[in-house]
Amino acid sequence: KNMCLLSLVSLAAEHEEIPYSVIASTLEIKDEEVEQWVITGVSSGLMEAKMDQLRKVVLVERCVVRQFGTNEWAALKVRLDAWKTNVRGVLDALKNSGNLSVQ
Repeated sequence: KNMCLLSLVSLAAEHEEIPYSVIASTLEIKDEEVEQWVITGVSSGLMEAKMDQLRKVVLVERCVVRQFGTNEWAALKVRLDAWKTNVRGVLDALKNSGNLSVQ
């Protein structure tokens, strides 16, 4: 059981959207068992995800990382840079509209 959860979390750390078929083949389970494993991963606090049953994909929002190495730092930098750009754009738009005083 623990190995399956670790494998699921590893997949979730690498992908934001995971097809049920990929989870099933990685965990070596039937497609019908995927949702139960995702529920187990979410309820154990290892990940936050939503299941799109129509498209048969898992949408990963957050997961614990087994290791935090160079690749994880690089991915975090990319996300933070994007967030910084988005916030700067919102602030600029507010300044241009006159709704934000310059401090």
